[in-house]
Amino acid sequence: MESDETKDPNIQELQQTAEVIQKLAGNEKAFSEAHAAFIAEDPIKFEAALNKVGIVDHCHIVCRFFCKKHCVGLCRRFCPRPQQGEVDLKEILAFAQAFAPLFRDEAVITRFLEIMEKEDVEGWNKEIKSHKLDLFCYQLCILLCSLRCKKRCYKVCPPAPLITRVGSIPISQIDGLGFGHGPSIQPGLVQADNPAGGIGDHPFGGVAELRGIFNMPTVKEYLVEVSSTGPGGPYNPIIVGPQGGYNQFPLQPPPPVPPDPPFPGPGWILFQHHRTRSQSVGLDPGWFQLNQLCDSDGGRLPTGEKVLMTWPTPLPDGVYYLRLRVRDAAMNVRVSSPQIVRVDNTGPFPLPRPTITLQLQKKDGTRVLLKCGKVRKGDGLIVVTIHAFDPNMSGIAVTARGNSGLSVPVIDIAATPLSKTYNGNIADQGYVVPTEFLWDPWSDPNIVPCCYLVYVEINDRAILNNTYTGGHSGAGWEAIEIGL
Repeated sequence: MESDETKDPNIQELQQTAEVIQKLAGNEKAFSEAHAAFIAEDPIKFEAALNKVGIVDHCHIVCRFFCKKHCVGLCRRFCPRPQQGEVDLKEILAFAQAFAPLFRDEAVITRFLEIMEKEDVEGWNKEIKSHKLDLFCYQLCILLCSLRCKKRCYKVCPPAPLITRVGSIPISQIDGLGFGHGPSIQPGLVQADNPAGGIGDHPFGGVAELRGIFNMPTVKEYLVEVSSTGPGGPYNPIIVGPQGGYNQFPLQPPPPVPPDPPFPGPGWILFQHHRTRSQSVGLDPGWFQLNQLCDSDGGRLPTGEKVLMTWPTPLPDGVYYLRLRVRDAAMNVRVSSPQIVRVDNTGPFPLPRPTITLQLQKKDGTRVLLKCGKVRKGDGLIVVTIHAFDPNMSGIAVTARGNSGLSVPVIDIAATPLSKTYNGNIADQGYVVPTEFLWDPWSDPNIVPCCYLVYVEINDRAILNNTYTGGHSGAGWEAIEIGL
């Protein structure tokens, strides 16, 4: 049996079409309603019909099916006489020579499409004869009807509402596990990925600004909802406090001397009017009104990207799914596809801070706990035990810090640095269990006799409040005096 990777994509597309149409045909009422909505070019009713059999995500497949069938019927009426002769190279060349120069004229294309829209057989025949295209009637009809299908299916299957950004990360840069990847929009909030440096595969924490596009010209209000159980829900509205923003207003009008300067421009002084907007309450909570959006949110027009809300990312940590729901005054509702987001609002473990212990391992193998202890060369080796981890670990640094800003990375006797980053391995959480290393500080030329604080520091990869500056962090330390 062929795997999905080796199947012909054209065969796969036809199989998918067959599967989708079979589901719709299994419910004659839904099939009839979908066809009527297609003929009426009503996207709301078309979506409702497809929803009845759970194929709304395949809107374009159903529309293309109806449209191609409609084209066959229409072209049979427009061109009832079968074409004579072979469709060979000579015939194809003749068609190209007749069709190409004529249809470079937009007015001609528009006229033919208008005739098709009205299904005007008499008008079609008149145009065909006037342009001497009788021999190519059916071919021309199919060609133009394909163009008509594209226009109709765009209208019947408009783009769904869309969450466009979580925090400062476009959804195109959020992977299937819910991790965000830089760079951000606006530049500088989150850097481009650098896994070796501990940057990349970011969960989200703190508050995250959510942005979206309504894709509904008649939209009146919108709601953002969240599920913690899976992309299929159940979903609950995200309830937040008043959302702040501002509008721009001209404080002084331009002088009434033509021509008036453009706005904003010379002669205008702008000021910002700060205001808040709130969600609906009661039995149907969580809806924001379009007419309450501020200029700083993207304005009150239904088009363009909008600041939907500032979302306080929740606990517990884990994967969540977001959806944007919009509706108009007639209560027609459209819903975006689920957007996966991974949330991290917990600091590194163990809490309240990572731990480090130092022991002197003598030559006979016995160990002595070092707490502000003094050790000299020849006393033995130092056992460094680290316990520091995070499910979204970015990096761990283990350093010995002495006087005058001296900071030396700790490296064990096998030349293994205790410091590390996740380096693109999202399964690496750090030192999940207490982990021992043997350290010979006297073999490191950077270590001089001094009092040292030996630090373990850990940070995670969480984008906090739309920005990545090292995420959550924690530190532990132990003191030691190293002598000769």
